[in-house]
Amino acid sequence: MKKTVLLWTCLLACISGQAQGNDGIDPQNDINAIKRDTSFIYAEATMNNAVEAQSGARAILELKLADWLRSKHPEVNSDSIVKNSKDKWFDLVTNRGKYNRVFIYVDKRDILPVVEEPEQEEEPELDEEPETVVDDPVSIMDDFLKLELTDDEETMVSIYRFSNIEPYIKGLKEEQRIKAYGKYASLPEDDACYLFVYNRDGDVVAVLRQTEDGSHFNLREKKDDNVRNYKNCGAIWFQLKDEQNY
Repeated sequence: MKKTVLLWTCLLACISGQAQGNDGIDPQNDINAIKRDTSFIYAEATMNNAVEAQSGARAILELKLADWLRSKHPEVNSDSIVKNSKDKWFDLVTNRGKYNRVFIYVDKRDILPVVEEPEQEEEPELDEEPETVVDDPVSIMDDFLKLELTDDEETMVSIYRFSNIEPYIKGLKEEQRIKAYGKYASLPEDDACYLFVYNRDGDVVAVLRQTEDGSHFNLREKKDDNVRNYKNCGAIWFQLKDEQNY
């Protein structure tokens, strides 16, 4: 009899422990709450390699934080503040199927002691249906010039990993050649720029040149393209100071 009671006691303890585990805190709940709270700036990356996912998320948050500072507080040194704020960044790690997802966030109030107006931080993703692009007729000479890559563009198309984008952008900043840069959510629709398009495996799948009318040209394949053709991908854009019309 005592053995039976002991057996049932152990069984109930196991069930209780399992139930407690199922009722534990789900990181996704925290992520959703942070996304709804306009006090935070956040970034995330989902890749096959966990280290690259973390590196990618941190690089994206650095871009977004710098954009926010330049937009809301142009009087401050955004690069210095971003560099000194990294000890205030926090991350949450989850999985998306076989992929590793790293979510990194920072409280705006820990960056600058100011009160911000509510703003929408939600990012669109490049997962919409491809759009049909109808190009205007161009001359044969315009087509020829479009196919000729500059020295900078030759360097861009040689970048095949997401981890190589950040040092490339930083190198341009050190040379004071960067006019502006940011994540896909802040992509200018009517201004010339370049885009690195990357997938969840950390591969740079396309390097695009955007013209002032918003059309895109694939520098690797040397043909017209569209950033929306790349589903489940992210993008980082930038502008060069010495290039007025791409």
